[in-house]
Amino acid sequence: MEFENWDSPFEDGTAWIIDVSWGTKTWALTKSDGSKIEIPGQPKHEGVDLIARVFHEETEALYEVSFEIVNAFRCLDEHGLLYLWSSERPKKNTFKLKGHPWHEESPISFAMGNSQEWSHLLVTNDECLEVICCESPKIVKVEDGFFSSKPN
Repeated sequence: MEFENWDSPFEDGTAWIIDVSWGTKTWALTKSDGSKIEIPGQPKHEGVDLIARVFHEETEALYEVSFEIVNAFRCLDEHGLLYLWSSERPKKNTFKLKGHPWHEESPISFAMGNSQEWSHLLVTNDECLEVICCESPKIVKVEDGFFSSKPN
């Protein structure tokens, strides 16, 4: 396996995946009789395939991570990537990975792009998001200090 840094404002500390949204500008289905059904997607997905919102606990900041063109993605419990935890991976919440078991399990996802594609990983204590894409995502700070904490 080959690792590379993926710098992000939440690479250190404790990060949480709030939600993940996959979409398209317009979803279309052409039936065998030639008729076509089109359903508009969410406006936020115009030009963006995948959006993840990430909360960084130490700075109390919310980030939106937008992947423009995605060949494949998976969001899974961190136990689904046990082979990574024993490896010499970067000890960060975000990093890139190439040449790992998903390449063997799902070769068509990697063949659709090019051999230079990396998996971008966002690792938290609960979930992991892995995205196969050529370009690193755009990361925008949405808000900080926006929530209220209530004593128990």
